[in-house]
Amino acid sequence: MNPHKNQLLRTLLSLIAAALLLLPLLWMLPVSLHLPGQPLRAAGLAWPDAPTLAAYARVFEWVPMASGLINSIVYTAAGVVISVVMASLTGFGIARLDARRMSLAIVALVITASIPLTAIWVPRFVLFESLGLARSGLPLLAPALYGASPLFVLLYTMAFRRLGPEPFEAATLEGIGTLRQWWRFALPQVRATTIAVATLAAMQFWGAFLEPLLYLEGERELTAPLLLHALDLLGPTQWTVLMAGAALLAAPVLLVFVAVQPLLNTLSRESSK
Repeated sequence: MNPHKNQLLRTLLSLIAAALLLLPLLWMLPVSLHLPGQPLRAAGLAWPDAPTLAAYARVFEWVPMASGLINSIVYTAAGVVISVVMASLTGFGIARLDARRMSLAIVALVITASIPLTAIWVPRFVLFESLGLARSGLPLLAPALYGASPLFVLLYTMAFRRLGPEPFEAATLEGIGTLRQWWRFALPQVRATTIAVATLAAMQFWGAFLEPLLYLEGERELTAPLLLHALDLLGPTQWTVLMAGAALLAAPVLLVFVAVQPLLNTLSRESSK
């Protein structure tokens, strides 16, 4: 197939996927701009005749959403940084192994990724309870210590493997340590992978619900998804307020998506040269 046709097909599929992902937001936004208490059937998908931000004001009045958003931002930022560091370090170490041991490590990653999260919630809670950390926010960052997901480690392993062993063998002969090789030579060459992992990790930590529900207690300690659930408990007569809260949670995700697009486009052009 013609390369231009391939590019056109990929662009078309990307636009379709983006449209499908944006459909919920295109529904949330008009509903959130209706008056609080208005029935959902009256709001529908139509843009309100007199848009109002009253529902957004109610969100901050009824739940401490400001502190919830701050907590979510802090946990997400810390989780992303730790996840990128740990996943890239682990992936770099695996990529430096010989073929046999690397294959065994990849198999172990795949097996680990297949374990349901529900199977480890109880043992993890018991562990943190025994350490006296179960009522703190530290367990929320525990997944970041192993790279947040075996998939992220695998992505880095494949990216570092494509660099080849020669530059790192030469660096070793020159007395450059493994950590310096990772930081100065390997990591800058896999920026696209780092952006992808950071974005996926941000989505994982930003949307986390069960972990904060298990470990956080104080109202001011709760994250935004838990407070959105509290709005959901208000009942079906407050759909506009619930959609306003959902829009507040979706806005940072869209901002991150828009922010990384120029970086990805730049990296794509550089790699195609």
